[in-house]
Amino acid sequence: MNHDLEKRYGLLTAICLVVGAVIGSGIFFLNETVFAATGGRLYLAVLAWLIGGAIMFVMMYVWGQLARSKDGMNGLMDFSDALVGRTYSYYLSWFLGTILYPSFVAVLAWVTARFTATLFGWGQPNTAGAVWMLAGVYLVGVYAMNVISPKLAGHFQVSTTFIKIVPLILMGVVGLVVGLVSGTTAENLEYVRTAQQVGGNPLYLAVLATVFAYAGAEEVLMMNSEIKDSKKNLPRAIIIGSLLIIAIYVLYTIGVFGSTAATTLSTSGGIRLGFENVFGSAFGSVLIVFVIISCLGAMNSAMMAGTRSFYSIALRGTGPRPDYVRSVDAKTNMPSTSAAISLVCCGLMMLLVFANAEDPPYHARWFGDVSVPVTSLTPITLMAFYVPVFVQVMRKERSWNAFNRFVMPALAVAGAVVLIYMVFDTNAVGAWWYLAGFAVVMGVGAALRRSRGSEPTTTAGAAETLETLGAPAVGEAEREPVGAGV
Repeated sequence: MNHDLEKRYGLLTAICLVVGAVIGSGIFFLNETVFAATGGRLYLAVLAWLIGGAIMFVMMYVWGQLARSKDGMNGLMDFSDALVGRTYSYYLSWFLGTILYPSFVAVLAWVTARFTATLFGWGQPNTAGAVWMLAGVYLVGVYAMNVISPKLAGHFQVSTTFIKIVPLILMGVVGLVVGLVSGTTAENLEYVRTAQQVGGNPLYLAVLATVFAYAGAEEVLMMNSEIKDSKKNLPRAIIIGSLLIIAIYVLYTIGVFGSTAATTLSTSGGIRLGFENVFGSAFGSVLIVFVIISCLGAMNSAMMAGTRSFYSIALRGTGPRPDYVRSVDAKTNMPSTSAAISLVCCGLMMLLVFANAEDPPYHARWFGDVSVPVTSLTPITLMAFYVPVFVQVMRKERSWNAFNRFVMPALAVAGAVVLIYMVFDTNAVGAWWYLAGFAVVMGVGAALRRSRGSEPTTTAGAAETLETLGAPAVGEAEREPVGAGV
């Protein structure tokens, strides 16, 4: 039975996976929150986007260096296998497959359906039955595209990435010019110069708003075994994609600043009014179309990564029925069983999180007024999983130069700790409820870890991969994780 995946994606698709995974619907309207936090101060807004981007960049830089120095790996699981331990990598991949990627997919399916409802005027988008049904259609449709034609999914990712960045770049360039010519930019600068300072720590609040707009870049790592010449193309895609995202976000923020009055930018609907001021009133509806396409592209990227998560687990002979889950369909060259499990997890996540959804739609009121926005809370555990890997890079990668081995991993650890603190600082009660749910899911993973199945595959996708990475070969005694404190 075949267990290997085809090398079908080139550098362009890999870059689009990075960019498309990160740029969703949030960036279009998130500057309303950023400008509200900073009191309309452009320099603080730009600085916030640069700081949030820097946190993302240093982490992705380390992953890129690992990809450059390790050949034949299969995503985050192989990195953690080699650097921390087999047990640790199992729970990381279980978390990715059951919580992280399903939460991204479910949220994006719901948000896409809500924007579609808004576009067609279907009434109350949060509770309308049509929105529920459409969210399910989007979910199943994107899943089917990935399972039936993974190459089509790759082309879709490239197309949606280019489509979604068009309005962002246009607003950045045209908004800047229009703002300078009309005098709006000068008026906004004068207003914030004389306006009363905002309370609290405006930069802290603004950075907190931006960091979640950078989530998802790591999804490309799950696709490494399918990227052509991945040892060269994956690091390039990570660096180029990350820098493109930061540049687009900053340019867009500057353009938005000149699109409408500073007092309007920090209010709900301010960004949409800015687009209408720059491009005409009809563009308000066109903007929603771009947002829908953007959401679908980000959803597709999360689905592409999620469908491979259980496949990565099964290659080691662990998890639920690994002999079936690691099988690859002869016609589509897709791990169809792994993909089906991922779809079930996405459906369960949608039901659990959105059954009592309020506005915003990813905030489920499970316990009275306790808010559990799963996608905003996952950095607690994702970053906690990352820290031991970055620490082990500093301990084990002796062939790397000092900058790559110590400076960037240390900055990545610092960024991870800052993100964890920020999440707890803003929603401590919700964070503890989320961790309780996380513990339950990890408990299920522990129970299924030793499920019966045939012996682990010995293809290049497993035994040779782990040997290349320095991890114990499949079937050998398992190493205990080093520094696994999650």
